[in-house]
This record gives sequence, C-alpha cells and structure tokens, in this order.
Amino acid sequence: MTFLFENRSHKKNSIRKPILSLFRTFFSLKALVLSSFLIFSVLFSAPLSAQNQEKNPQTQTGTGTGGTDPAPNPTSKPMEGGIRVTGKKDPRDREILRTPNSISRLNEQDIQDAGINRTNDIDKQVPNFSIIDSGSRNFTYFNIRGMRSIAFSEPAVGLILDGIPLNDNVALNTELYGLENIEVYRGSQATLFGKNFQGGVVEIRTKKPTNVPEGKITYDAGNYKKQETSIYYNAPIIHDKLFFGIAGKSTEREGYLSNITGFYYPNNRPYEIPVEIYKTHPDGRKGKAGRFRLYFTPNDIFEADLQISAESFDDGSLNLVNYLGAKSEREKALLQGCVAMPSNCSKLYGTYINRVNGDRKVYWDYEGKSNVTGNTYSLATTTKLPHTNLKTASAIRKMDIDPITADSDFTTTDQNRSIYVEKATTFLNDIYVESKDKHDPLQFKAGIYASNKITNIDQAREHRSQVYVINDFPGLSAPTREKNLSRLHDKNVSFYTHNSYTFAEKFTITLGARLERQESRLSHTEQAVGISRANNPLGETLVLSDPYTINNRYNYNVSRLIFDYKPIDNLMFFIGFSRGYKNAGYSTVVNVPNRAAFKPEINDTIEAGIKSEFFKGKFGLKYTQFYTETQDFHVVRAINLSQYINLNAELVTIRGYELESFIKPQKDTKIGLSAGYTEGIFNKFHDSVLNRDFNGKWVHFIPKYDIVSYLQYRNEYGIFFRGEFQAVGQMYFAADNTVYSDPYYVINSRIGYETDTISAYLYMNNINDRYYFTSYIDGTFQAVPGAPKTYGFMLTYKI
Repeated sequence: MTFLFENRSHKKNSIRKPILSLFRTFFSLKALVLSSFLIFSVLFSAPLSAQNQEKNPQTQTGTGTGGTDPAPNPTSKPMEGGIRVTGKKDPRDREILRTPNSISRLNEQDIQDAGINRTNDIDKQVPNFSIIDSGSRNFTYFNIRGMRSIAFSEPAVGLILDGIPLNDNVALNTELYGLENIEVYRGSQATLFGKNFQGGVVEIRTKKPTNVPEGKITYDAGNYKKQETSIYYNAPIIHDKLFFGIAGKSTEREGYLSNITGFYYPNNRPYEIPVEIYKTHPDGRKGKAGRFRLYFTPNDIFEADLQISAESFDDGSLNLVNYLGAKSEREKALLQGCVAMPSNCSKLYGTYINRVNGDRKVYWDYEGKSNVTGNTYSLATTTKLPHTNLKTASAIRKMDIDPITADSDFTTTDQNRSIYVEKATTFLNDIYVESKDKHDPLQFKAGIYASNKITNIDQAREHRSQVYVINDFPGLSAPTREKNLSRLHDKNVSFYTHNSYTFAEKFTITLGARLERQESRLSHTEQAVGISRANNPLGETLVLSDPYTINNRYNYNVSRLIFDYKPIDNLMFFIGFSRGYKNAGYSTVVNVPNRAAFKPEINDTIEAGIKSEFFKGKFGLKYTQFYTETQDFHVVRAINLSQYINLNAELVTIRGYELESFIKPQKDTKIGLSAGYTEGIFNKFHDSVLNRDFNGKWVHFIPKYDIVSYLQYRNEYGIFFRGEFQAVGQMYFAADNTVYSDPYYVINSRIGYETDTISAYLYMNNINDRYYFTSYIDGTFQAVPGAPKTYGFMLTYKI
C-alpha cells in the first residue's frame, strides 16, 4: 500500500465545445500589457488617495482588494466579551457584501455556534467546499468547485493563517483555537493573495492582542473518551506599545474502529453474531498545539506581529475499512437474496444484522501509527506610508511526518506493511503595497511573493513474506523494505497585482494579473533494504532502479477581470473572468523518469453572481453560478501497489452554483440555508496506464451537491439552541464511475445556556448515526468512513 489519495466524478453526455475560447486570448497575452497598466495606476494613485483620505478617513466598505481584515486599534476596547451580544454589525460583513467574489464568512460567534474545532469542520458549513479525508491528518485535501488537491501536486485550495500561507497536508487538517474569524474564497485567487491557489482560499485569523486583557478557556468531553481543552489569553505588556498572546489546545479521543484479533461463531454459522475475544481501537488520536505571539506598535506608523507555533499529533492507525462491506452493498444483497429465496430470508437477515454491527470492524495483524509535528515561525509587519500601506510577511515552516505505518494487506496475515516518512522545510516572503484610504474609488494591491521548499520523502513497502522476498529481491531475507527515496526542491517567484476603480459609486471594474516563475528539481532512487542471505547483521541494499534527476522551469501568466454594479447600497451584481493554475510537479514513487513529471493544470472560469441584504439585515442572499474549462487536469493513477504517477487529463469542464441565504423572522430566531452543486466531466481523458478513454465520465472525488440548513434560537436570557441538517450528494471514487459513495445526510443539534462569562452546551452530531465514506484508496477496496454519532458536553469560561 502507498499513501496516495485522489479525487473523481460522472456524466454521460460530454460537453463538446468549449465556450471560453472568446476570452482565452485575453488571459494568454502573458498579462504584460495589463500588468503595466496596473502598475501605472498604482504609481499615480497617490494624489487621488491623499485627497480622499482627508474627506473620509474611515475603513473600506468597497470592492477591490479584500483578503485582509482592517487592523484593530490596540488602544480601543474590543467588543463586549459576552457572545450573546447580537445587535452589533461586523464591518467586515459589510465589506464582503460589496466584494465581487463568492465568499463565506464565519465570525467568532458563528464558529462557536457551529461547533468548529478543527479545519475539517469548516467544509460542513460552506457550500461547494469539501474536505477529502484520507484516514490520517497527514493526507487531507481541500476541494472547492472541483478544483482539488491531490497527492504530489501543490494544493489547489490553500490555508492562510494570520496572513501566512500554509500549504502542507498537516496544516490543512489541524486543530483550531483562539479564533477571530474564518473566510472561504471560492475561485482562483492568484491575483489577490501572495501564494497562488487556483480553487480558492481558506483564510483564518486568530485573536489579536489589544490594551484590554481577554481570554477564554474551553473544556469539551464526550463519548469515545473524548477530552479537549483549549485556551487563549491576550494582554498588554507596555500600554499602547507591546502586547502578547498565548493560545493552545490538547486533544484526545478513542478510535472509532474495532480491530478484531480473535473471535468465534458459537455454531460456526456465518449468519450468527460472532463472539469477540479481543479487540482494540487502533485509530485513536491525541496531540497538542500551541502558539505564542508578540504584537509591537511603537508608533502610529509601524506595527509588527511575531508568532511562533508548534503542533504534535499521534493519530494512530489509518481510519480505513473494507468498502465492499458497506451497508448499502449489504442492503442490496439482502433484498436480492430475499426475492430469490424467500425461505432463507430470515437467515439472510441475520447475516445482514451481523455485518451491520460490524460497520467499523477491521481484521488486521498489525496496528499502525501516524506521528506528525509542525512548527511555524512568522513575522508580519505593516508600515503606514503617506498614501499607501506597505506590508510584509515572512515565515519558516517545518513539517515532519515520521512515520506513518500501516498494515498494507489489511488481513490477519503478516505479509506487507507500509512506512512513510516526509520532512519538509518552506521559506516564504511576501511584500506588497495596498490602498490606505479604503473609500478612494481607486483601490490597488501589488506585491512580490517568493518561496523555497525542500522536501525529503522515504516511502516504503515492507515485505514480510520470505517467498516473495526470495523471488523478487535476490540475496535478501524478509523483512525487506522496497523504498522510494525522493528529494524535491521547488522555488517560486511571482509578481501579482489586484486593482479596481469605481465610477459614480455604482459601477466597478477590477483587473488583476500574476506573473510567476517556477524552478523545480526531483532526485529519485528506488532501493531494497533488508537482511542479507549471509545473515549479515548490517543488512544489505539493492539498487532496484537507476537514480535520476529532473530539472524543470515554468512561467505562468494569468489575469482576472471583474465587472460589478451596485444599484443600491445593499445589492450588487457581478460577472468575472479569470484564469487559474496549479503548478507542475513530480511523482515521487515511480522509477521511470519520463513518467515522473506532470504538466501544470490551467483553468479558465466565468462566474456571475448577486449579493443582497434587506429589511435591516433580516434577510440576506448570495448566489453565484460558474463554468470552468480545465486543461491538463491532474489525476493520480496506480501503476502497481508500489508506484503511482500523476496523469494530465486533456480537458475537463466543471459547472455549478452556490447559494447562501438567511432570514430572521424575529430578533431571537435565525434560519439559514447554504447549498452548492458541482458537475465535473472528463471531456477528453485518455488514461495511458489503463489504455482507456474516460470521455464523458464524471470527475471523481467531487460531491455532486452539498446542503446545510439550520434553525437557531438565542434569547436575552441566555437560552441557545441550534438544529442542523447536512446533506452530501453522490461522489465517485474512480474514473470509470464504478466505485462511489452514496448520498447521505446527517443531523446535528446543540443546546446551551450562555452568560457573559460562562457558557455550557450539550451537543450531538450525526444523530442518525449515518455510515458514509469520505475517500477511497484505488486498487485496495479500502475506504475512509465518516465520523459516527458523537455527543458531549462543552464548558467555556471567559477571562
């Protein structure tokens, strides 16, 4: 087994003619003319900025650059500590309403109400955003509008924490604590943020310290022996000058799986429920994370934000079960069997009950583990120049997966084990200037982003059967490890700019461009390491394939054009055209050099939407439709159990929509509905490994739809209730559309009592205990089940 996971979907009628060719020429002009125009606009914006700054020094509610919250004044008081304060309007909500982009925002109140505790809770609240969980936090992939991250390639959807892009898999599935807000941008953000992300961005901001000391402690206990404690505390060191913040979280729970290592049937009849002799729960998780922060504002011109964070997790074995044992497949077999042989229906039903009780049961000889650490050191600064703000962000990110181990044959026979080790270090720098007066009709942002990432990977399959080793690795004895050793070095430098101009306060044109240079290098060798037949205690190494090195360079040039119209203050229409890309890369587990490299993925998108809010904030509606054509779409394909490559599907089309709405029938009650639909089709895809065409098939690992609706009640006496319905459509796991996850729904509820200092909640998630899958490992019939019914008690104290 190798630790590689990808994404797939289905459709019978292929879309024959691209409709984006009319504006594709615009995006392929290398953006040079546009970039020159935008730089010219930035340089000559100072006089106009100065004039408007004197007229209106308030914070922007406009349309242009987005992506960052207004920096709070550290000398001012924060909003009331009690989360029951509901009358105040968040100014950032106003900005998003006037930004021509499909954005979902969750403020601190929303995060607590929805019970978001880690990154893979976010997608359940956001339309057209799904998280493909591979069974371990080390391999988790974000998916927005079908633009998804897969093994080997750069993330299509990025995570930005306090202005720092974090693009490794560990960061994408981590614990959250001390949060201020979460914003999810859908669609290509190449021209807006420093790091390129073609599918979208999840931007998270934590609590920034001020002159007013504040903090919160949360304790959460539930079934599966769950215990979580999180805390944050911010306070001044020197009034108005220097502030500090600390935050941390510890988490632990028992595993959802039952590994049965001994059982027997009383009468040796398979339809009787077996008696289990011994079982363990190998996928239990525990870990700790922490963050220290210094915020320095020596004067009114300069501020610096220094953060050091660390996380360490032990996630146990991979959360994998046999897909062929899924309840849906058993239900079909039961119905077919009862129709064919009614006399045996009772026995069949007994077998069905037996297997249903074993939904999360596995039978492994070896329980794996998953250890990971991540450390981030970052410094962000802001310098307030006369007419612009100069901002910088620098960081060092170190991530270690050491190791993941798993039973790769998934049987009680000790034949094969998988071992994966990865160590990565990333250096990044982002420097940009942006508008200072947010009411100026001309808004601009221009910057330079550079990154340097070095990754060392040791991916091995340990063969423990002597017969196999003797035949395939002459001179060695079991156990022998078949190892793919890779070193990746990736360097990127890019210039990006995002600018807008508003005419008569109603009509805005936004133009963006990005020029990027990528240099990448792969060094690879494949070895077999084991004990020599001569019983040499030092072992022996066989070179299975000649070492090779590949160097590639790429230039990317993309642009963005958006028109928006605001006929009245609370209503906006927009239409946009954009080109996005996902960087080229290499497979790290293939010994054939000409199959290791894969091309960049390029996508052109047209989207149109409406945003509105009426009746003094009692009703809101956001709706966006999109159509995307993608060239060289990335698809992972297994060559064998030890080698995988990334293929480029020639043409994929993706279309869909997202809807977000709410209504407040009275001051204490809120009803919300979010829905997304995505249809991805392989228009042209020849799989060179299988030598098959998958034209007209749905792209795999894209849920057809997702829905979340909720009813929420909170009154002035502190009573809180939230009921939530979540539904996810069919998702294919294979390019031929033969393996898939059925549609499913879950019901969640939360009830509590809140005061200004103490809040207590009882919660239950997946009340209907739905058994469903979130991912699948091609060629193994192993799938990742979602979480079962969980419940618990949460207590929060505000310092």
